Amino acid sequence: MSNNDFLPLPDNPDCYEDLKDDNCYFVDKTEYLKTIFTSSTKVLLFTRPRRFGKTLLMTMFESFLKINPEKPFDTSVQQKYFKGTKILEDKEFCQKFMGQYPVIEISLKDVDGDNFEEAYECFASTIFRLASEYQYLLNSPNLSDSDKEELTYLNNLSYLANVKNQLRLKNSLRTIATALYKEYGKYPILLIDEYDVPLANASFHDLQNAKANSDDKKFKADYHSRMVTLMKGFFGILKDKKTLTKTILTGCLKVAKNSLFTGVNNFKVNTVLSENEDYTGIIGFTKEETYKFLKDYKMDNFAQKVKEHYDGYKFYDKEMFCPWDIVSFISDYYKKNLKGTLKLNRLENYWEGTTSDKSLSGYIGYLTDKDNQKMQDLVDGKAIGFQLNESMNYDCLSQHDSNDFWSLLLHSGYLTLDWQKTDEAELSKDSKTNKEIFARIPNLEILECFEHNIKHRFNTEIAPNSVANTLANNLFEGKAEIASDTIYNLLQSYISIRDNATKAPHENYYHGYLNGLFSNCSINFFSEYHSNYESGDGYADIVFKSKREDKVVIIEIKSANVGDDLISLSNDALSQIESKNYATPFMNKQMVRTIYAYGIAFSGKNCYVSVKKFK
Repeated sequence: MSNNDFLPLPDNPDCYEDLKDDNCYFVDKTEYLKTIFTSSTKVLLFTRPRRFGKTLLMTMFESFLKINPEKPFDTSVQQKYFKGTKILEDKEFCQKFMGQYPVIEISLKDVDGDNFEEAYECFASTIFRLASEYQYLLNSPNLSDSDKEELTYLNNLSYLANVKNQLRLKNSLRTIATALYKEYGKYPILLIDEYDVPLANASFHDLQNAKANSDDKKFKADYHSRMVTLMKGFFGILKDKKTLTKTILTGCLKVAKNSLFTGVNNFKVNTVLSENEDYTGIIGFTKEETYKFLKDYKMDNFAQKVKEHYDGYKFYDKEMFCPWDIVSFISDYYKKNLKGTLKLNRLENYWEGTTSDKSLSGYIGYLTDKDNQKMQDLVDGKAIGFQLNESMNYDCLSQHDSNDFWSLLLHSGYLTLDWQKTDEAELSKDSKTNKEIFARIPNLEILECFEHNIKHRFNTEIAPNSVANTLANNLFEGKAEIASDTIYNLLQSYISIRDNATKAPHENYYHGYLNGLFSNCSINFFSEYHSNYESGDGYADIVFKSKREDKVVIIEIKSANVGDDLISLSNDALSQIESKNYATPFMNKQMVRTIYAYGIAFSGKNCYVSVKKFK
């Protein structure tokens, strides 16, 4: 490739035909068509982190295989889109598969909503858009009137979006597949991208809704269970012996077969841990593909920097790079590099903000002190060990098992398997048996994301709102001993990762901790909440007032070295509240019936709370 004929780089590399229409640079994965579609496996699930190219792969499969409705079994469209690719060199395979199958391709990535009803409407819209692609079958002489009637229902959005009619949504894939078979005499190929997104979103919203409705004893968080029931019916077609030729699914997490895919035979899963070299390079860029990409754009002089910042993933026998990172890096900098003006002190972080980690929220406030140390070990560049539960479901997350937390980090791309430290015999265990594995942060980019997204979140959102509400209520009632025990217990689960760069006073550290804790109280729990509040002759660390404005709490924070006398220090904090008259502005307010002042002394993960009633 000369300096004058660089191919454009895709802005949104999710659609194979769009990429080819724009004549964009393409890393050729077409040889995997033969690997997959000549195998005897009927149902194959690929799980990989987001932004690794799953959607592009699925749209490439569709483009190669699908029958052209206007000219059935004509391959001129495929000849255009696959010109110059490796797969066209295999004449025998192309003759048998290229443009020869009806294809149903659907993505569930947009199925979301604050509750099941909203998500169901979104699901219905997705099926409606899918069914509209097959409206031409309504004029087919090969379909019966009842076949056409069922297709007509799927093309009626207002009907389909009514949750009372969900049976037709559950049967939608079977309806479309049956019609395509009658039209072409071949069982369709089914491609489902991001199959697990509806379940991940449902699990997240159940946790959020349970938190928001913690005071309502009648509230039941059943969004996830209802979504599972819906999707069991939707995937029911996979149990049919003669409805589909093959099914390919992609997602981030392997949902246990016994939950969604009960009764599905000849079902195989390929994950980032699978010891199957036939598939390890299918999703993502291999080291060789990445270095060739850099060389093609005259950027191979940055190969070492790119390796340090974006490499580190290992899928069985191959080093893998995230395509989103490599395409974005080259797109941003190759023109500047050609001009000789490019100087890179650090590489951009492209992965942050592009991937969802909603499911991790359920573990806030539940991780142990051992998990805290694992967090620190990861930041320090070490590998950590844990039990990988390969049969976990999204509904397992409510059990708050820390092994599932680390498993989620592995599957979502925050961690990668350490193949050297992990015993090979562990990986050979049955998928129903937990495996003892080791994992590490793959590269500098993910380390930065880990510190920003995981460390920060678990440093600030450290308790469910029910715990925060209870603590605040105890402080309103002057129950210092109970409050002290509550804060101590929370400190044991607090993700206190060392930050050697900070030079701020330790009081600031604990001040931020308490602010984060009280931010988890229910909405409108306080009528007022102030941090560093100007009061009397100084600034009180924290002041808050009850919803009825009849109770006030004033908190002064102190910190000490491990082993220091926390009782004396907490009493010193109370003396400061009194000497600086922090309570004075509230003393003459008739609505305020009680004022409690608290001195809270911290030392590492220990604390002591002293109290004095001013009114």
